[in-house]
Amino acid sequence: MHRFSASLVDRHWLAPSILELRLTRPEGLAFIPGQFLRFLMDGYERDYTMVSTPDAETVDFCIAMVDGGRFSSDIRNAGIDATFQLTGPHGHFVFQCPANPAVFVATGTGVAPFVAFCRSGVDTGLLLHGVGTPDRLLYRDVLQSALPDYVPCISRPFERRGHPDNAFAGRVTHFLAQRLKLGTYDFYLCGRGAMIRDVTALIDERFVDSRLFIETYD
Repeated sequence: MHRFSASLVDRHWLAPSILELRLTRPEGLAFIPGQFLRFLMDGYERDYTMVSTPDAETVDFCIAMVDGGRFSSDIRNAGIDATFQLTGPHGHFVFQCPANPAVFVATGTGVAPFVAFCRSGVDTGLLLHGVGTPDRLLYRDVLQSALPDYVPCISRPFERRGHPDNAFAGRVTHFLAQRLKLGTYDFYLCGRGAMIRDVTALIDERFVDSRLFIETYD
């Protein structure tokens, strides 16, 4: 495990309560798209997956801000050039040599590793991004341009006007149960534990012999 220092270059809002954080690239950092770095803060740690590519000049992260959260407060208060201590890279949620058609399933900021996949050249597979409202479809342009089979799954009721033409009205589990043909797939799941449990149960029931790769975001 390696320890690095990196400085804040920029931060901006991607959506309500979701920031993109951009840091200088630490010398010697090498990683595979889908891996994460661990932030070592004052007495606590937080893990975030890079959305930038391994050859980018900066390392970028998609971070949900939590009201009253220690990390969220520290990020909001940090000035440009503030220094962060990091370790890594960590994790094994990386794109595998495909044995079957790929199905990527994300909720919320769990889309981050798939952004890294797409920016690094992955251009085949079905991507389901589950959100409550369309304004939280993070990196939509990146994902849609890389993957022809990109489907936003919007769980709250909505009118078609002003929403993505390819949007599915319902949760990712509903799409998998209603729209995905029976078969054998390579499933990549990234999001909250409840989604992971529900989709895993559905895979066990409907998509026997599929491969399953999981990254849980709390």
